[in-house]
Amino acid sequence: MMKKILNYLLVLLVVFTIPITIVDAKTIGDLEKELEAAQKKLNDTNTQKAINSQNLKETQNKISEIQSSIQKTEESIDQKTKESEQLEKDIQKKNEQTKDLMRYYQKSSSGSALIEYIMGAESITDLVYRLSITEQISSYNKKTVDEMNEMIKENEEIKKELASKKEELVSLKSEQEVQMTVLNQKQSELNKEGESDEASVKSMKKELEYYKSLKCTSSDTIDGCLAKVYGNGSGGSYLPSGTTFFRPTTSGRISSEFGKRTLFGSANNHFAIDIAMPIGTPVYAVAPGIVGYTGEVCGISLVVWHNINGQTYSSIYCHLSKQLVKKGQVVTKDTMIAKSGNTGISTGPHLHLGMATGKYKADYYYYYKTSRGDSLENHTFNPRNVINFPALGKSYYNR
Repeated sequence: MMKKILNYLLVLLVVFTIPITIVDAKTIGDLEKELEAAQKKLNDTNTQKAINSQNLKETQNKISEIQSSIQKTEESIDQKTKESEQLEKDIQKKNEQTKDLMRYYQKSSSGSALIEYIMGAESITDLVYRLSITEQISSYNKKTVDEMNEMIKENEEIKKELASKKEELVSLKSEQEVQMTVLNQKQSELNKEGESDEASVKSMKKELEYYKSLKCTSSDTIDGCLAKVYGNGSGGSYLPSGTTFFRPTTSGRISSEFGKRTLFGSANNHFAIDIAMPIGTPVYAVAPGIVGYTGEVCGISLVVWHNINGQTYSSIYCHLSKQLVKKGQVVTKDTMIAKSGNTGISTGPHLHLGMATGKYKADYYYYYKTSRGDSLENHTFNPRNVINFPALGKSYYNR
């Protein structure tokens, strides 16, 4: 029994003395694999777009062909209708001729026209001839009218068949138009997906290029690589000198200024400029930098750190609907970092853009001044100092 206990204790001792290593750090090689996967996804999306585009063309051609058939069918129906109308007119004419002939048989005011016609015969042969001609004309007219009525009947049958065919064509066209709508919707989704994939690939390529410019290898972790510019007090800059700031979106309207204001009935300091825009508007980094924070400060929020000409800055993005980057990710001014929204305490869909010196959420953590430590309020400044914005209430349409 004692031996078993000793063995159990020995196992526990071995377990607790083995160093536990948690591998959670992403390497440059991991990013390369992600880029490869993203590029494959982009290629697949582009292939689907090409296939869907071809399907759109074929469907459009089918709709055009069906429409042409419908038009021809309608023309055939019109033609048969006109033919029947003309036949009815011809029948009426023949009937009138027959009536005229019958009236010729009837007595006139001067006596019997038939007797006069017969008595006018010079011989028996002439008499038979005259009677025969009269009968032939009457029989011919009747036969002609019967034939015309038969043709009208045939036309009506043809018109019914054509109307049925037109109905089928209209139904088929409707089906193709529904298919066209589905394909157009799919194409729109693929276009958006392709744009997003392309932006991701472009961003990841630039990120990798930056890491390689730091002489980082595939086995290096991103944190270790970035330590070359941020760690160990190196004071290095990962941005070229002369870098400037850009507007965070391609369009928007200035809805609130930086500084003191009254909101919800009380005065407060507004450490940002508010830009009104629809929910889901793409938001870009105002300058190249590194994502320093993702979370919720004022709704869904992001903080990007920038090093401009040796000076460290933070840009703060609030009330977002979606974050598109991760903490530690290197971004450029063309990196789509988020989608605008209306999250948190918000007065409506807009982007709250704040600017500050230092690294918010690294050098200092608090938003307002506090006895517990340094705050954003001590470092913030008007974004207009570094970004060209139009006046309050005015809109812009480029970055």
